[in-house]
Amino acid sequence: MNKLLWLSMLLIATESFGAGKEPKLVWPAPPDPARIEYVASINNAKDFGIEKGFFSKIVNFVFGDEDPVLNSPFGIDADSNRVYVTDIFAKALYIFDKDENEIQQIKGSEKESFLYPVDVVTDKKGNIYVSDSVRAKIYVFDEDGDFQYAIAPKALQRPVGIAISADGRWLYIVDAMASQIHVTTLKGNYLHSIGKQGRGKGEFNRPTFIDVGNDGKIYVSDSMNHRVQILDKNGKFVHAFGELSDNIGGFGSPRGIALDSDDNIYVNDTLYNTIQIFNSNGELLMLFGAYGSGKGEFALPIDISILADNTIYITDTNNKRFQMFKRLEAPKQ
Repeated sequence: MNKLLWLSMLLIATESFGAGKEPKLVWPAPPDPARIEYVASINNAKDFGIEKGFFSKIVNFVFGDEDPVLNSPFGIDADSNRVYVTDIFAKALYIFDKDENEIQQIKGSEKESFLYPVDVVTDKKGNIYVSDSVRAKIYVFDEDGDFQYAIAPKALQRPVGIAISADGRWLYIVDAMASQIHVTTLKGNYLHSIGKQGRGKGEFNRPTFIDVGNDGKIYVSDSMNHRVQILDKNGKFVHAFGELSDNIGGFGSPRGIALDSDDNIYVNDTLYNTIQIFNSNGELLMLFGAYGSGKGEFALPIDISILADNTIYITDTNNKRFQMFKRLEAPKQ
């Protein structure tokens, strides 16, 4: 058993708070204070707390419509009201909306359907951006899900992870094939590209996902270099950490990446089915998760999104769900 898997299993613990109450699943194990708490697993509307009304149930019974369920959830983004999830099997984007008490499905534009929707991100106006790695386009929808336009710069070969700059002006597009990050305006005007194929500082080897800190720094999963790279807002190299290893702090296949409110860096490792948490200097703080289908276990955790309140959403692709966690506040000294 590799060291990462062994330690992540060791860190799992349950705490019982009173007779008859549901045990809480937390990491790390006592006597250390809990820092991550499992919340829920979501595959469909009911799991998310969306309840259908009487007449909706009648319509489904008569016409045979079924509620959508996740098959291969991949990219994920979230805000306080909605969770956006791409599904590469259904070739769709699902919007889980508690306020509207519904799941909306988007299959592409009016003229062409998605072929391989990888990632999703939203801007401050609620517009939705979806990368399609086969179409080599970014599709843009308004907050109601109506198609607006597509972004397809000539340099773009295989778009995967996408993110929006801290000031809301630029769209960063990770190109796995070109091993670059392309920068455009939110309307799709090409500005420049960052990096090239290689192993040096600011160079990439099949990068996948990306996130942006509040200070504008860019965080990239440089997947085939088995590391995370940190760049400034203009794409200049700042720092890198990680290497190919089954020791804690190393990576097998880093993918999804996100920051919490303290700029701690969360990295999904799809090879070891764990999420590792680092501080802003790249020093390992803790990890959680292990291979399996139970609560807090993963089978190919691809992407991650973290809200300002430190609610964590992770796509658990081969388990056909996304999971919710909560980062707990550190105990006062």
